[in-house]
Formats: sequence, structure tokens, C-alpha cells
Amino acid sequence: MCDLFVLSAGKNYSAPKSLPLFARQASKNLDGWGIGYFKKYNAYVEKSAEQAYRADRVHDAFQRLARVVNSRVILCHVRLQTSGPVDECHAHPFSLEFAGHNWLFAHNGRAPAVEAYRTSGSPLEDAQSDSARTFEFLRDRISSYLRSPPRVLPTLFEAIHQSTAQLIEEYPGDYNYLLTNGWVLFAFTNHRQFLILKKSKKLEGGLMLTTLARGLSDEKWLRLAKSTNKRGLLLMISGTDVIFHRAL
Repeated sequence: MCDLFVLSAGKNYSAPKSLPLFARQASKNLDGWGIGYFKKYNAYVEKSAEQAYRADRVHDAFQRLARVVNSRVILCHVRLQTSGPVDECHAHPFSLEFAGHNWLFAHNGRAPAVEAYRTSGSPLEDAQSDSARTFEFLRDRISSYLRSPPRVLPTLFEAIHQSTAQLIEEYPGDYNYLLTNGWVLFAFTNHRQFLILKKSKKLEGGLMLTTLARGLSDEKWLRLAKSTNKRGLLLMISGTDVIFHRAL
């Protein structure tokens, strides 16, 4: 299954150590990769349908990005196809603009029911997968919640929490996602554990989060399991701090 990695910090970072390690340790995922980052809070994504790590070598473009990307949030996904064809447009992260920000989204899991969703807004063109439909669903619901009358206007965390709960209710499935606007990062899981490490002594600083079962280093990674009610756990991260977490 696909794997996710994100670096979040209070200042700009590159990731010349952690990103190549992630590519190597997630090398069982053969169907593409993508790296998303921000410049002045504009989202940028570079993708490939090729393997991130092959024949004991990190993909040249992946290695270059690990060195040169300079961002407070760096989001990476290596893909094992479960929905949609193997091509560049189906590699993650995806990017959409809503709620006054550019957003990046990456997902793993399996949720075939959500492929039936049809957005009333701008679709992710050419991307026919459960991940693309999940992002469109969340964009539509978050935007709707944030347009609520002033007396009932939810916070961003509440809007994303409610939108995710609605996603699980209407389109049950296995979801792990990372969603960020460059200011804050949201991480949700209802079927796999996230591992989290803050202020690594062997890799980059900041806060790192991944789906890899052993983390990226032999340091003490904290396991963040799905909630006991099995509907999932949502985290909100700012810089290096988890500022909210709540079960669905």
C-alpha cells in the first residue's frame, strides 16, 4: 500500500536526509511518487510515474528535490496503485485552491465507494481515483462549512473534523490522509498507524510524520493509532506542535 511522509516546521527546511530514506524504505511501492511544497504559501508539486527507488538508487529528480526544496511543509507520497491508472497525474500530492489558500493532499488506503462522488466545483482533471474524489469531497464540504452564518461559523479544525466524519459516514472505507495549506497540517487515520518524531538528532529538525511501520530512523518514533471507536483520529499540527487531536 502507498506510504506517506511529511516534514512540518516553524521555518523553511530542505530534506536531503529524510526524503531519500523514505524513498528507499518505501521502495515496495512501484507506481510513482510526488513531492509537494510551498513558496510564499503557493503550492507546488513535482511528480513522476517512475519508481522513487530502484536498483539501489534514488530517482534523480527525487534526489534533486530532496536537496533543493525549501519549505515549512514538505509532503511526499510513494504510490502503489489500488485505484486509477499508473501515470503521472495519478501520483500524489494533489493540489486545489479553496478557503483562501492553496492546499496539498495525499492519501493512502482503499475507499472504492467514494469513486462515485461527483463534485459541483472544479474537478481534479484526468485523475480518476478514490484519492482524487476524496480530496474533492473534503474541499466541497470544508468550503460549505466555512460559509456557515457567523453565529455558527466553525473553526478550520471543526470544519475539517465534520467534513471527515461526513466522508466516513457517506463513503465508508480505509482512509489515511495528509492535508495542508502551508500554515497548518491535518493528518487523519482510520486504518493505519502514523509514526511521529519531533526534533530528530539524525535527520532534519522539525516534526516528521510517516506511515512507514518503523519510521525512518532508529530513534524513538511515537505511534499514533486510530481511535478506539474505529472511526478515526484527526490531528492538527502547526510547525512542530500537535495543537489539536480528536477522534471522529
